[in-house]
This record gives sequence, C-alpha cells and structure tokens, in this order.
Amino acid sequence: MNYYNYFTEIEDEFVKRRGSHILISPLDWSLIETWKQRGVPLNIVLRGINSSFDSSARRVRRGRKVNSLFYCQQEVEALFLEYCETRVGSQGQGGHANIAAANGHGDGGAPFSQETIRAYLMGRAETLRQLSVAWEADLPLAETFQRAAERLDQLIADLGAATVARPESLEADLTMIEELLLDGLRESAGAQVLAQLRREGDEQLRTYRQGMEPAVYEQTLRNFLARRLREQYRVPRLSLFYL
Repeated sequence: MNYYNYFTEIEDEFVKRRGSHILISPLDWSLIETWKQRGVPLNIVLRGINSSFDSSARRVRRGRKVNSLFYCQQEVEALFLEYCETRVGSQGQGGHANIAAANGHGDGGAPFSQETIRAYLMGRAETLRQLSVAWEADLPLAETFQRAAERLDQLIADLGAATVARPESLEADLTMIEELLLDGLRESAGAQVLAQLRREGDEQLRTYRQGMEPAVYEQTLRNFLARRLREQYRVPRLSLFYL
C-alpha cells in the first residue's frame, strides 16, 4: 500500500459499501485529511468503514443509505484508539516512523518518476508566480505566493541533484509550504470572511459534531476552512497526492 492511495482507497471502499457511484463530499474529504494528519492507518479506516456498514445493515430499515463518511467516524476512532493502546511502549523515539510505515508512508516506493514529480512541482511553482502577479495589489499575499514559488524552486533543484526521490520527506516539505500559503490566505481574507467561513463549516458539521471528539472536530473544521480559502483564491494543492 503506497502513500498516494490513502484518499482514493478510502473513497473507493466507502462508495463500494454504500452501493452508489456518487463520490464523497468535500466535507468527507476534510475528514479523511484529518485522519491522515493524525496518522490513522489506512487499514484501520477501511476496517471502521466496513464495521459501520455491517452494523448499519443490521439496524437500519431497508432502502435507507449511509450518505456521509461521518457515519463511520466513531467506529474509526474507536478502532484507532485500540490500535494506539496496543502500541504503547513499543515505539519509543521511532514512533512516528512506525506510524508512517503502518500508513505505507515509507521513503521508498514512489509510483512516480523524479522527472514526473519535478514537472508537477514546476507547474505548481508557475501557477504561484502567476497568482503573485494577479494579486500584486495585495502586497503581503503577492509576496507569500512568490516565497512559496521560490521554495518550490529549491525543492525542484534538490530533486534534480538527488539520486533517489524520498516522497515522505518531500511531502513534509510541501506541507510546510502549504501552511505558509494558508497563513497568507487567512491574513488576506480577514477576520470577517474567516468568521463567515467558520459559520458555514459549523453549519455543515452540525449534524456530526455530537459524535466527534473536540480535537477531531476542530481539525476537520480547519481542513474545511482551508479548502474553502484555496477555492476562493484558486490556490492549487501541492501534495503529491494531487499529482
């Protein structure tokens, strides 16, 4: 199981069990991103999805469908808690590496060539430079786009000089650049717009909030807000998942 399939494997499993070809919603994608950020292994998520649907089949009246991945959220969290409890004391300083390995996030086994990755990042860097020009009236935001493009240029140069691509390390660098961009977007949007987006997110998550741990709810809401800001400013994702 390689790193890049985390999102699509979860979506495919949920769609298969739901018995519908309608893809999952942007809000569901925010939940998947929360699981990914917290290091929930893919096999735990898939097991939680299947367990939730099995339970639903025993309880729910015929003809009713599960319409959101949030239906599986509590079962996934319960299984992840069990998973973590079995690993207490076994990770030591290498805990993060073990979790990454459990997710299939090892440094090797990238399904794309270095040239393919470089071309992808070059395209993203060019888009950011174009955004810098487009938003020149908002100087701080324009400078943020330019800084992000320059940091991508450095990653591209490093890839050209490396003999082996290390996708896990590269993904970590791309995540930091995305955080730089999000900081700039939040500053540009201002408190009033951010408050409105948060209200929108709260409303969409209202149905599921009672069954979510506060930290998980907040992380999912942050992911939703980040997605809406990227859409508003037409900022591309940098993660290799979008390659």
